[in-house]
Parts: sequence; structure tokens; C-alpha cells
Amino acid sequence: MSNKICSFSLQTVSVEEVLNLLKSLPDGKSTGYDLMDNFLLRCAAPQIAVPLRYIFNWSLEKGMFANVWKHAKLCPIPKDCKEPATPANSRPISLLPTLSKILEGIVSRQIWEYMENNDLITANQHAYRKNHSTTTALVDMTDQWLNAMDNGKFVGVLFLDFSAAFDLVDHEIILTKLMHYGFKEVALNWVQSYLTDRKQSTYINGSFSSPHALNCGIPQGSCLGPLLYLIYTNDLSYALAETQATVFADDTTIYAAGQSVQQVQQALQGDLENIREWVCQNKLILNTKKTKVMLVCSTRKRPKQHGIQLSMGGVQIEEV
Repeated sequence: MSNKICSFSLQTVSVEEVLNLLKSLPDGKSTGYDLMDNFLLRCAAPQIAVPLRYIFNWSLEKGMFANVWKHAKLCPIPKDCKEPATPANSRPISLLPTLSKILEGIVSRQIWEYMENNDLITANQHAYRKNHSTTTALVDMTDQWLNAMDNGKFVGVLFLDFSAAFDLVDHEIILTKLMHYGFKEVALNWVQSYLTDRKQSTYINGSFSSPHALNCGIPQGSCLGPLLYLIYTNDLSYALAETQATVFADDTTIYAAGQSVQQVQQALQGDLENIREWVCQNKLILNTKKTKVMLVCSTRKRPKQHGIQLSMGGVQIEEV
């Protein structure tokens, strides 16, 4: 951002835009904590578009997000259906009020347009971007690996695993980063209001739990959450000195090529320490048990014994 001269302000919306968003609401979606159904909102769209436009624009102009829209209905979805239902095996999906998601979508599109037009998203991020996908991420990586192999080099690949990444996003840190990306005061106030004073109630077997206050993290299942996480981790690549990264949301792969396994190992170990420092500064957690390392080379050059040995915080990284 040091060479960028740009700033971001929230823009108000028209009645036509709100009406079109209401009319495009899909069927078959679960309701949030307010139990407001998409079909009902779509039917009432011509009558509620004008007052909703007033509410949305008041929020965008004042930099405030309604507290009534911050209560999430949390549905635990099993990560592995073959395993018992436990907290560790559950993915916390937040079902938010539909009206809040409409406003989130409006803000998300404005932020995306600003970030993309000013080239502020790192080029190695492949998630949630136009003309990018898991396919482009895989093609980008394998093309570089094969090119290195054609030049007789070894490639060391490190697959990073972040624990509960969305749930650990620190609100003060994300607001500081947004300020450095050029967000003006009202836009910063809006994001702060959106993130703070949130609460959730777990919904299971037809019943809600008591509300639980949240003091960090961004809601999974929201429109804006994935974009805020991308911005939060956008500077990870700047922590790398000797490796390259390919990123898809919270899945990060770093790799280095060299003439020997030792050279590759040294590069990966050095940047693993840099990543460890970055993780600590950003109050995230790297799961060393699920983080893996892999050696990529031609069959004839492969060592009889796998030679990449990495460690982090005294824990040996498993080679796969």
C-alpha cells in the first residue's frame, strides 16, 4: 500500500437495486434466527423496497450495522459424517437474517470492486475472485513444479493448515489493515459495527441454546466474511523470503525449488519460521499436526530416503 494512492468510501443504493436484490432471493434456504423466509420477502418486495433502501442507506451513511441483524443461528455441520458428532468434528455454519445478508452483499461488492480495481489483492489468491478457482490454483502450482523438474531441480512443498481460521480473526487487527488499505472513517466504523457485539445461538434438534457473545472472528456463512478473511491474510506472502505461495481462502501452499534437497529444505525451514512469526502477530493458529511437507522430483532423482525434515516450535512436520 505504500505506493498506492486510493481510498474507499461506502456508496448508497437505489430503490431499484434493493428491489432487484429482493426479487432474486432463492428458494429453499434455511431461515436465520429471525425465522424470516425468502419467499415472504420476495412476495413483499414492491412494498418493502423503499423502507429497506432507507434503512440500508442510513447504515451506509452513518457507519452503523443494526444489532438485530447480528444474532446468528448456528448449525453444526459434521466435517466427517462417518465420525461421531462432537464439537471437534463440527463445522460452525452461521445462518444470518436474510436482510443482513442483502446489506452485506451490497458492501461486499463495493469492497471487492475497490480492491480489484486498485490491484490490492495479492495475485497468488485464487478464492472468490473472477476467473479464479481451485483449478487455476492447481494449474499455477503444478506448472511451476513441472518447470522446475524440467530444469533438473527438486521442489519442496509445504501444505499449511490453519485451525479455526475464520473464528480467530482479531477485530482490531483487521480494522488496522483496512485503514492501511485506504478505508475512510465511515467505512471503518461500519465494519467495526458489523463485527462487534455479535452473538450466536446453536440450533439443534429443533431448539435454540442461550445466546453466546462473540469477541473475535467473522461469521462463517456470511457474504462479507470470506472477503474480510482474504484481506486479513492478504499480506502473508510478504512474510516469505525464499518461497512462493499459492492460496485458496484459508488453504495455503508454499514451495521452493533448488538444485539439492538440502537447499530446498533450508528455504522452506527459513520461511516456516517467518510464517510462525506472522501467525503469532496475527493471532492465528497453525496446526502443525495437519501441516505436511512433500518432495517433488523425477523418479530417478528421488532419494532412497525422504530427505526433507522440517520442524516448527519443536514439532516435526510430517512428510507425505
